[in-house]
Parts: sequence; structure tokens; C-alpha cells
Amino acid sequence: MRSYRVLKNHLDNKDPDTMSNYGTPYHRQGKPAVLAALLLLLSGCATYKPQPLDTASPLRARVDALRLHAAPPSGEAGADYIVNPVDGLDLTEIGILAVLNNPDLTTRRAQWRVAEAQMFSAGLWPDPQVSYGLDKPTGNTSGLVNAWSLGLNYDLIPVVTRGARVEAAGRQQDQVRLDLLWQEWQVMQQARLLAVRQQLESERLTLLNRMHALYSDRYGRSARALRSGDITLDVNGTDLTALLDTLSQINQLEQTHNQTRHDLNLLLGLVPDVEIIFTPLQPPTPLAREQVDAQLQSLSERRPDLLALKAGYASQEASVRAAILAQFPSLGIGITRARDTGNVDTAGFSISLSLPLLSGNRGNIAIERATREHLREDFRARLAQAQTDVARLLTLQTILQRQIDDLQRYLPQLKTLVDRAEQAYSKGDIDALTFLNMESTWVNKRLEQIGLTQTSWENDIALTALLALPSYPRQPLLTLPEERKQAP
Repeated sequence: MRSYRVLKNHLDNKDPDTMSNYGTPYHRQGKPAVLAALLLLLSGCATYKPQPLDTASPLRARVDALRLHAAPPSGEAGADYIVNPVDGLDLTEIGILAVLNNPDLTTRRAQWRVAEAQMFSAGLWPDPQVSYGLDKPTGNTSGLVNAWSLGLNYDLIPVVTRGARVEAAGRQQDQVRLDLLWQEWQVMQQARLLAVRQQLESERLTLLNRMHALYSDRYGRSARALRSGDITLDVNGTDLTALLDTLSQINQLEQTHNQTRHDLNLLLGLVPDVEIIFTPLQPPTPLAREQVDAQLQSLSERRPDLLALKAGYASQEASVRAAILAQFPSLGIGITRARDTGNVDTAGFSISLSLPLLSGNRGNIAIERATREHLREDFRARLAQAQTDVARLLTLQTILQRQIDDLQRYLPQLKTLVDRAEQAYSKGDIDALTFLNMESTWVNKRLEQIGLTQTSWENDIALTALLALPSYPRQPLLTLPEERKQAP
């Protein structure tokens, strides 16, 4: 605070020792320029504005209250992404709704804002440094005046490394964008999987509840027959066992179905009690091996996670180059204006140079090179994993299709036999145990068929995402919140 008062007095000409040899106060010659410089610095300062935390839940109470529309991402041709929930939601619309409204994606999009700020920061030029000093003679000061010095310095090394730093930040921004796109793909894929599960779980529950009603009725009749002595205990026990087995399956499936429904609603940004109306599922279309092989050839040029790793590697290349440039001696230049206690004014310049004898930035160079090598191997490992996953899913697709075909071939015949057995059982031509075993087998095989259909859909959805097929967008649907699209 004292140094501030001394400087203020100096600028306000309250110190008679600031008079120059020509009788003109020195500060009066430079005061307008100093004030102008101060005003310029203040005009570029950021201001603080508090942003209260929003404590309201982002979940919506109706499907039509969600964001239902998005224009094609920048650089991507095609029609707008529009969801019409009136006629039910298909898997494509479910995926779009999830991307547009998922709360977790909103958090991930904030990382894009951070990457933008980092890009903005990397492009700024380094600030010059101003120094001012004031020396007041003490003791016998006869004939002496206050000495002062004013200097302006600038470090040139940040200017030398600026290009590499800007390139690294730009590639890092690309990586964040591609990571966001890959995360959108994951959310879209998960929403489609949950939609398929919810529909097929409902179908399985309908079948089990129908069988539960039949078994419950049969057990009631056999219990009455047991009391009247018309059947034996083993027949009644068989009916009760079938009833309890079916009830156990219903109980377990109801728990799973409850979890699926709540997970999907959260993914779409809906409150838990909202009922979603779906369009009927059609059987998935198997992918031909030739098509898969063709897509694998260019997978690293299309899939966002692989592209993000490539962008991260390019960013690290620039970071290595910046570290190598920073190994050169740090060079600073400056100009000075001063007056000593003998009232002698001087002007000059200064050069500062660091000697890279001990460090020379070698530690940072080694770190950046090791990081680059790590990213290189990470990309190669991800590419190998992608090829293995695609091959595994393609083989699973063949297995599932064969199993589904087998069930479709034999299930109608089994259903015909069950219907005929039911007629024979009602006439007393076959015993209850024989009929119950046949009917139980048909129910279990029908449940197995629904399970295979679900697995086939999950396999198709995963294979489509891994191969980066055209059903997924090539740019993030919502890169930034609408109210914050301006540059930092």
C-alpha cells in the first residue's frame, strides 16, 4: 500500500524531486499515456457474475415435453431429425430422443465448452511485463533526488511455441468432439437396446401371465377333484408345481422389466412413471459378411472413438514439437527508462537468456514422447479390439439365425400337438402329467424364441454401432447448449 501511495504522489506531482532538468514535470509528459494504458487494461478484464445452481430436476413428465427436433449437424447433409411421438416411437426415434434429452450427455457437452476455452487460451499472445522501481535516498541526501526506473520486457519463447500449442489445442478440441459423438452413439445404442428389451419383456410377461391363469385354473380344479377323491395326490402336486414355477418366472421377470423401464425413462430424460408407446418390432435384418468385411477396411476413418484417438495422437505430436521448441534458451527482450539519484536520465534495452545446461526441458520432452507412444499403442489396441468384436458378433449372428430358424420350424408343430393334447386331456384320453409336460415344453420354447429374438436385436444394434453404419450421425447432434454458442 505504501508503494502505491508513493507511485500515486509521483504521478500527481506531489514530489518536487520528480522535476526534470528542463523544469517540466516528467510525469506530466507521460500521464495521459499511462491513464490510457490503464483504461485499456481495465476494458479487457472479465467481470464476475454469479450463476445460481439450478436444483430443479431436468426430467420431463411427458414425451411431447422433450426436445423433439434437431437440425443436421454442421457439415452433414440430410433432413432434420424430427421425432413424432403420436404414432408410437420406433428404434430410430428412441435413439434420437435419448441423444437430445439424456442428462448425462448434457454433462459431457460441458467438456466441449472446456475444450473451446482451452483452444481460446492457447491462441492468446503472451502479455508483456512492465516493471517500475523507486529509490529514495536516505541519510545525507544533499544534492540527491529520488531515483526511479521503468522497464518493459517481453518473453519470446511463448511466441516461438505458440503455433505448436495452438495446433495441439485444436486437435484436442477435435478429440473432445469425437469423444462426445462416440458417447452419443453409446447412448443411442443403449436406448435402442432398452427399448427392445422392454417390448420383448412385455411380450414374455403376457405369455407367462396367460399360462399362470391356465395353471391356476387347472390347480383349482385338481384341488377340488383331490378333495372329492377323483384324482391322486401326485396329479394335484404336479399342477401346483407348474403353477409355482410359472409364478417364480413372472416374479423375476417383473423385477427385470421394472429396471429396464426405469433405465430407459432416465436415458430419455423422463420421470419414472411415464409410459412409452412403441411401434411394433420387426425382425432385424442380418448383415452380409461381404458388407461387414467392406466396412472393416475403412473402420478407422469412420468410427468416432478411433477418430478421437487419432486426433489425440495428432495433438500429442504437436505437444512433442512444442516441448522440443521450448528446449531452446528462454529469450526475453526489454527497454528501460531510468534516472539515478544524481538526477541523470538514462534509456536502454535489456536481453535475458537462460542457459540450458542442467534441464533444457529434457524432462518434459521425455514425458511428451512417452505419452505419444502410449497413445499410439492405445489406438492399435482399440483397432484390434474393434476387429475382434465385429468378428465375434458376426459369428454370433449366424448362430442366432440358425437357432431361430430351428425354433420357427418346429414350434408350430409342437403347438399343434399341444392343442390336440388339450382336447384329449379334456376327454380323459391322456393323463394330466403328460399334457402338462407338453404344454410346459411349448411355453418354455416360446420363451426361448423370444429370448433369441431379443439377443438377435441386441447383436444387430451392437454390430451396427461397431461398424459405424449410416444409421448413426457423423457429427454431435447438440455440440453446445443453444444459449452458449458464442466464442469465449
